[in-house]
Amino acid sequence: MPRFTLVWAELTGRPIRTLTGAVSLAIGLALFLSLQAYGSGYRQAARAPLSEIGTDIVAQREGDRPQAFEGAVFPHSAAVITDDQASSIAATDGVEATSRALIFWSFQDDDLVVTLGMDPAERIGPGRLSAGLRAGRFLQPQDSGVAVLDLSYAEQKQIKTGDTFTIAGQAFTVVGLVDTSRAGQIANANAYLPLADAQKITTSAGISGPTDVNMVFVTAQPASSEAVAREVAAALGKDSLITTPQSFDDALGSTFSLIDRFGLLVGIAALLVAAAGLARTVSANLAERRRDVAVMRAVGWPRRAVTTQLTAETAAITTLGLVLGVLGAVAVTWALNTTTVTVPVPWELSPTPHFLAGGARQLSLTVPMNASLDVFLIAAAALASLVAATLVSILAARRAAGIKPMEAWRVQ
Repeated sequence: MPRFTLVWAELTGRPIRTLTGAVSLAIGLALFLSLQAYGSGYRQAARAPLSEIGTDIVAQREGDRPQAFEGAVFPHSAAVITDDQASSIAATDGVEATSRALIFWSFQDDDLVVTLGMDPAERIGPGRLSAGLRAGRFLQPQDSGVAVLDLSYAEQKQIKTGDTFTIAGQAFTVVGLVDTSRAGQIANANAYLPLADAQKITTSAGISGPTDVNMVFVTAQPASSEAVAREVAAALGKDSLITTPQSFDDALGSTFSLIDRFGLLVGIAALLVAAAGLARTVSANLAERRRDVAVMRAVGWPRRAVTTQLTAETAAITTLGLVLGVLGAVAVTWALNTTTVTVPVPWELSPTPHFLAGGARQLSLTVPMNASLDVFLIAAAALASLVAATLVSILAARRAAGIKPMEAWRVQ
């Protein structure tokens, strides 16, 4: 067993050597863990727009540009999805729940109303908008002839609950106002109607059948999400538009892509460089302590005891470095979590006409950074560093312990 009083004396007696070895490892470990926390924060941010509405996948079909912008028309990112196709999606293995919606543009009296039909009984997709209710009530099952308006749109048009609002020539009573900025900016609209009422409007306009929709929100089992996305795309054919968290990863840009793809490699490289620096420091220090080893041997320490003692000193320095590295990573992660991430929302998820002033409106969702440290990675990195440093120490200590006392005393 090592003599811990001697370990402590050695560490405190040579503070510069101790801190040099510990800090070199701490920097590498902190960089490795911080990069992984940074990547995890962006991955969480990429999931936010869909998680806000409780879904994993949004399924659409790409259509043609409307021939005329008058009356009720579909955005060209929202072609018809038939009842059979929507039912096929719902029956796909791995799908836990689906929600259907119908989005269309209504051109009327030199105005445009982006309208979304939905089933308020479905608790994923637009049904989550109820959490942003600011006045009146939300849509309820069996409702007909009523509408909920986006709060900012209602304020702009000076509309309040109880007023009558016209969409595609049909009058609806405004029963509620909702803040859609709190619902992930997915399927944003000016007005929200019961799905059956929206289907009647688009059927009368000749752009859909009475049971058609053009958006399907899907919640999938976590392990099956990617496979479900492929099955949904196959069910909708070559014109399918499938949005998943990966879509938002891509939208976040090349910086995140670089961190996500190469962060692990860069972190591992930094950790290896730090471990190599610690190993070199350990080897150099053991070489400098040849006379200390000679004293130990001269007073009767066997080689195994010398090796164990020197290895314990290295393990203590390594442990100190690991603690400092983890604390550094915790501090960096805390700092990251004081920032926010702005996630662009693809146009097809909340389409507005390109010919409006300023072109198509680019929506985005700003969410707090939610970086987190992976306990498994901490344990794995710590174990690898400790094992590597210990092996190097054992080899160097054995070589040092094998020196004869008189030879060590002759070294100047």
